[in-house]
Amino acid sequence: MLPTYVLIVDVISRDRTIDQAQFHALVDPCQAYLDCLQGAFDRKLSTKDFYPPDLQNEESEKEFWSFRGIVMISVGIERGQNLIQLYQAIANLIALELPSFDVSAEIKKLEFS
Repeated sequence: MLPTYVLIVDVISRDRTIDQAQFHALVDPCQAYLDCLQGAFDRKLSTKDFYPPDLQNEESEKEFWSFRGIVMISVGIERGQNLIQLYQAIANLIALELPSFDVSAEIKKLEFS
């Protein structure tokens, strides 16, 4: 069975005044990169979730609009090494395009037996 390479990108706004429309307008072009990356390997779209602020919660992460995108691609080990570099480049591009947001990326390799 081929290993699965996972890219998880989290984008968090630190601006309490930003509304849903503004957040989507800024993040949507960047999340489209994840769909394009996923689409280069198969027909399904990446998994994307937008989370509104939870003003009732005291946790700082929940006070702001946030986005999580996940790309999962199964390829051989040799192509996977190139895919990991591409994942990092996409995450860096998103961070550059959204300088006023906190952008973090996690890259994992999953192997099933």
